[in-house]
Amino acid sequence: MWIDKINLKSFRNYSNSELSFSDGINIFIGDNAQGKTNLLESLYYLANATSFKKNRDKDIISFNKSSMKLSGLIRKGMYFKDVVIEVDAYGKKISVNGVKYERNKDLKALFSVVLFTPEDLLIIKEGPNLRRDLIDDIIVSIDFSYKKTKKEYDKLVFERNKLLKNQNSPYFKEQLDAFDKSIVKYGYKIYKRRKKFINLLNDFARDYHLNLSEGKENLKLTYNPDINAASIEDYYQNFFKKRSDDLRYMTTQKGIHKDDVDILINDKLIKNFGSQGQQRSAILNIKLAQVKLIKEVTGETSVILFDDVFSELDEKRSRFLLENLGGYQTIITATNTKSLDMVDKSSIRYIKNGIIFDN
Repeated sequence: MWIDKINLKSFRNYSNSELSFSDGINIFIGDNAQGKTNLLESLYYLANATSFKKNRDKDIISFNKSSMKLSGLIRKGMYFKDVVIEVDAYGKKISVNGVKYERNKDLKALFSVVLFTPEDLLIIKEGPNLRRDLIDDIIVSIDFSYKKTKKEYDKLVFERNKLLKNQNSPYFKEQLDAFDKSIVKYGYKIYKRRKKFINLLNDFARDYHLNLSEGKENLKLTYNPDINAASIEDYYQNFFKKRSDDLRYMTTQKGIHKDDVDILINDKLIKNFGSQGQQRSAILNIKLAQVKLIKEVTGETSVILFDDVFSELDEKRSRFLLENLGGYQTIITATNTKSLDMVDKSSIRYIKNGIIFDN
């Protein structure tokens, strides 16, 4: 799957820009705050109808404008899809080849993008929520129905916590029992999906890391579930064991919202014992594994977005990354070309104040 071209109207600092992309590497150079990340955001938005910046839809509309419009031509083999997304004060409209799409799910099935940013390093350095989010995002890119399952689970935990803070309410025990059954039902589904995809991701990430480290380092991703269960009945029993604590602390103590993923090199947690270079290599290979996993499971190639990542990498890692993305459409932003010496300079364009131009 490839993005042939995109048109941005009143998107962030782009007033009206249209540009085409090659099937291989596309590089955009510019100083900070000129629109490099905004361009990548527009491509991400075209695939997901949501921003990776986690802000409101209306925030992507240019200052002093009432609406924005993204149009993209997506190619798969000999077939083309014309994707249009419009956002105004009344909401969001999505259409593909003139047919209205009601849900983000329908758009997500068209093509996937994988985003690399310097902040990816926080997946290793910070708490487990970022590692859970990574795994969940990967699963959603392969099976969008997982998003609904996770959303329902989060809603149930939220409502259960509200109930636990109101233990004198009528039919409290009956309501708590009902919540527990539903939470276990959805939680066990999520547990099984995470377990499956972490194992698959681990296999690909390990192979990439062995290659990059020339066989010296073994990268391992290990699922560390809050509840480890052989069956849904076993899962329920483990969940129920914490009920007395839940009543005391008035919050849900057990479940998939407490899961973690341990990331190790040579059996040592790299969060605690890995060097900065090892951590960068690990997250790089995990993201490469994400790209490969999506292709292996769905048969589709993702569009790869790099937001000023190469400035953080040495020549060895930069070269390794580009060599392993052959066959993928890749869009790279950077502040200069120093870290991209191995790339054909004809693929470079420049961005200044939301305007894109050749050298």
